[in-house]
Amino acid sequence: MRILFYLPNHTGHHFAYLSRQLPGFLELPVEVVVAITTRGLESNEYTKLLKRFEQDVTFAACCTAAPRGSLKNAKHRLRELVKAIETFDPDHVIVEYVDGMWEVAYANAVVGRRPWPRQRVVEAWLYRDRGVFGDRRDQRLRARLKRRMFVGLLKQGLFRRIYIDHELLYNYVLPIAVRTPTEVVLPPNPIVLKPMVAKEAARKQFGLALDGPWISLSGMIARYKGAYLLLEAYRRRREKMGHRAGRLLLAGPHEDGIRALLRQAPYDEWVAEGGIQSVDRFLDEDEMYLAAASADLVTAPYPHHTGRSSIVLWAAAAGRPSLGAQDGCMGHVIREHELGMTCDVLDPAMLADTMGSALERPWTDDDVRRVRKYAEFHRVENYRQVASSLVRHRLEQDGVEKVSMRNGLG
Repeated sequence: MRILFYLPNHTGHHFAYLSRQLPGFLELPVEVVVAITTRGLESNEYTKLLKRFEQDVTFAACCTAAPRGSLKNAKHRLRELVKAIETFDPDHVIVEYVDGMWEVAYANAVVGRRPWPRQRVVEAWLYRDRGVFGDRRDQRLRARLKRRMFVGLLKQGLFRRIYIDHELLYNYVLPIAVRTPTEVVLPPNPIVLKPMVAKEAARKQFGLALDGPWISLSGMIARYKGAYLLLEAYRRRREKMGHRAGRLLLAGPHEDGIRALLRQAPYDEWVAEGGIQSVDRFLDEDEMYLAAASADLVTAPYPHHTGRSSIVLWAAAAGRPSLGAQDGCMGHVIREHELGMTCDVLDPAMLADTMGSALERPWTDDDVRRVRKYAEFHRVENYRQVASSLVRHRLEQDGVEKVSMRNGLG
């Protein structure tokens, strides 16, 4: 069986997700081809995440960069997907990011230009598309039209299976999908679940002061991740409470604007005296885990965030509480699974007050066990099992001897 992965974008989580999926396929009797761009093949992300698979995977730089503009971008990616299918004639296709593209594929199918024949097995992963249309309370015309289109997509059966990385949208479409040719799956958000580390031990390994509370933000330290909102909230706490406000850890590559802000008063003084610890570099998985395990409170103050948050997941894996945006999927996940607290992160005063409430709230062993249990579902072994399950099912149907995951939930 030949499997084609279509992944023309190498930035963000794209190559990271694929690198965690591939081991689940490579232990199967399949041939794997990944369609990417030349720029992707030459990127640091490829070197760090995918290069190690070169002996077992064909990485084909057959895609070109998509133009700007949502509609132009989507049309371009769909054309390139169809071209890759025609070039490699795979038995099974996996579209790693179908965001934005599914509307164009559905519209083409409605007017009789189905992009691939019905017998072609195509799976798709839906990540960053705005899942707000899955909320029936949103009666705006755009939301109602997208709901109708997505239901139409399910009925068309363009994709045999759609993985939906958005719990609100998944909850909305699940009862609808059972009456259509399309299966929907809520996948894990993959994480390497590491042994629990005591707070003091994690701080020693990460090079942080052992005393007092730490508040952390890790990953990309950027405006779109709410870093400026967190800094403003911390400034309010610090000017009101002094050293009792605790310390702030910013761990991960810093956006230029954040670097500039940290060189201005009063932040430059707090950086100099250790109240703010700036770790401005790429963090590997071990360091991401230690950043969460070192903190008394892990923050994800992402404004207008549409999906789940890997930072909230790192916090749960480390047994630490989270503070995130109250709206969208992130707010739903934190409240539904009791992972911490939420607030309107766009209001600096409210964010500062909620930080204080979260730090003052007792965090018990029962809380640690509860959030750690949530993280269990998301462990990477389970992710690989889920991601490869349809291929495994097809191989079994074709009479190929079942191959179990060595480390999966199986």
